[in-house]
Amino acid sequence: MSEKIASGNRRPLQRQEVGAKRFTETKQKRFLDTLAATCNVRMSAGAAGVALSSCYRLRARDQGFADAWRQALTIGYDRLEEALLDYALSRVEAEEIDPETVDPVAIEGSVMTALADRSVSKTDLQLALSLLNRHRAAVEGRRVAARGARRATAEETDAALTRKLDALARQLAGS
Repeated sequence: MSEKIASGNRRPLQRQEVGAKRFTETKQKRFLDTLAATCNVRMSAGAAGVALSSCYRLRARDQGFADAWRQALTIGYDRLEEALLDYALSRVEAEEIDPETVDPVAIEGSVMTALADRSVSKTDLQLALSLLNRHRAAVEGRRVAARGARRATAEETDAALTRKLDALARQLAGS
């Protein structure tokens, strides 16, 4: 890194490293590649060596980076969907694959093999499916109910119960 003499925020002149903390193209590529591999923004920022806030700030002001971010997430979620599908298919009883007709290198490097070799918990699968559904909803412009979604008030639940009980009473009176 090179140095420059600069001042700012009413400070006296001082030596500064130029670009020491910049979100360089190399760091952006590492961030986007990691995001495509993991779908995890925090992990991707750490891998690129930049602050999480820097990622969001750059996305907000640079449309090209925002588009690349969306593309990386699309790739990542496609990979997640493929891995889940492969995992599900590997659990279905099927005919044995003839090893003579399949490339062993391809089998060894497949997502199915990776998932079959380690145990994936039910919770992890549910989380992955939930993330996939949220991503699909976002792509389609739909909203998915958040965990903290508004709950009905006591008056609303009382009114709903009263309506149901009245309907039930009318039904019983009619029979």
